[in-house]
Amino acid sequence: MQPCLLLALALLGTASASHPAPASPEAEEALEVPEEEEDARCPLESETRALSIADPLGATTYRVIVTRCQTFRRAQRICARCYRGRLASIHSYRTNARLKRRAQLCTNRGQVWIGAVTLPVGRIVRCRWADRSRWKYWLHGYPLHSRRCCTSLCTNNGRWRSLRCRVRLPFICEY
Repeated sequence: MQPCLLLALALLGTASASHPAPASPEAEEALEVPEEEEDARCPLESETRALSIADPLGATTYRVIVTRCQTFRRAQRICARCYRGRLASIHSYRTNARLKRRAQLCTNRGQVWIGAVTLPVGRIVRCRWADRSRWKYWLHGYPLHSRRCCTSLCTNNGRWRSLRCRVRLPFICEY
């Protein structure tokens, strides 16, 4: 987006001045969930809470909790377009616990979208992350269904829940 246009959109409240990045087409293709085509504006500063989490190997991942409720698909598009990122992938208990605590403080909802989807393939249900990273951390009690579902993080107990993708929830982007 050109700087003059970005400034005008930020002043009008239709774009966040701190996160002006457009998404790449590849980021949107990472995980397709059917939904009506509707463009959503970038979150305002008042609708976000930024945080950074260092993993055990020392790399830092930046995340933002967006408190404005969106469907899973729209949340993905906002993460890609506004932050050049995606819905959060969780690969450790520690990260899960930190995200749960921060989401609990930032939102008044009991759940937030994270970047996982369950897909039935024959008799097997496959799980995958929006960023296509390996599914190496499995939270006990993760509910699986025989239909395509999107995944939320429960802010009360930290468990993951399978929900219909059209439910509107706050969400966590990583970039």
